[in-house]
Amino acid sequence: MITFLRLMLEGAYRNFARIVNKADRATSIEIRRKVVTLSVPPLDTVLDETCIGCSGCYNVCPTKAITMVPLERPVEIVEGYMKTQVPRIDLEKCVYCLNCHDICPIYSVFGEAAPIHGRDVGTPHMTIQEILKKPVRAPPETIEQLSKLIPVESLALIKGGERK
Repeated sequence: MITFLRLMLEGAYRNFARIVNKADRATSIEIRRKVVTLSVPPLDTVLDETCIGCSGCYNVCPTKAITMVPLERPVEIVEGYMKTQVPRIDLEKCVYCLNCHDICPIYSVFGEAAPIHGRDVGTPHMTIQEILKKPVRAPPETIEQLSKLIPVESLALIKGGERK
């Protein structure tokens, strides 16, 4: 019992000393003030520049934290495909399961493939047009399955890698 009491008192003393002496400080006073006053700005969660507006993230969100917001002016991504909406994430509903990140074909939601930190979306280095110009290759079985699901024009892109 005495050992337990001694451990409690030592722990309380160490915590008190840390607070008073400001020892072991990992964050700056400025950041602490922002946390205490609830004024920490949220990080960006969607890279609008690379998002293709497919609504995959919206459909997979288990908490319905994502809404698709219409753009003022639609953006033509590739010939025949217009982006008309982008996702917005309500961070109060989000549970950071990152399902939206995993389903995003461009990784424009919560970063890129295998990010070090899921919330670090960074800055885009390529536009969506540049990404889509990269050749796409798929095994014949996959092309056969896709041919049943997508338009013939899009299938030509996968087979040959060029537009007609």
